[in-house]
Amino acid sequence: MWIPQCLNLSCTTVNKRPLNKVINFIWFQVIWFLVIFHQYTYLWVVALLIMAHFMVSPYGRNDICFALAIGLYGSVVDGLLTHFGIFVFPTSDLWFIPMWLVALWIAFGIMLRVSLDYLHHRFALSAFLGAVSGPLSYWAGARFGAVTFPLSLAATLTVVSAVWAITVPLWMWLNNRFVSLLRQQGLSSREESK
Repeated sequence: MWIPQCLNLSCTTVNKRPLNKVINFIWFQVIWFLVIFHQYTYLWVVALLIMAHFMVSPYGRNDICFALAIGLYGSVVDGLLTHFGIFVFPTSDLWFIPMWLVALWIAFGIMLRVSLDYLHHRFALSAFLGAVSGPLSYWAGARFGAVTFPLSLAATLTVVSAVWAITVPLWMWLNNRFVSLLRQQGLSSREESK
């Protein structure tokens, strides 16, 4: 089976230096605060921060592919949750979720590859962390007015917890699977061999 070179999604080779992980984690937190507190006002700054990551990352092309894939996934998941009345966003777009949330999903995909790469092959831990951190993030977003929950808080956070308990290990597994397929087919890029 042929896999486009763009799908070389290794996060096992992404920077392992602790300082890089800390910087990436802070980078994500800055993006989170910008979009949660300001939604669209500083979306251009968020776009610059994401582009800057792609430009400085030695795995830029791979990061772009992974980030766009998880951005699409997150758009569909949050779009379905919005459609079924789990979320209501105060801003409306032509897209089915706000573009600032799509940007946040893209940034999360990058953080997953860099700061959270220790979760590789630790699917139970990644499910647990997703089940806890996902709902906390959405709850914080609700507290700051970025989203509202039409259902009860308990019902909403239970649904979000289930979604994130699947999302984090799913994307870790997908990343591992693509890397395995690429290695079997000898399609690893120069980036992968570094």
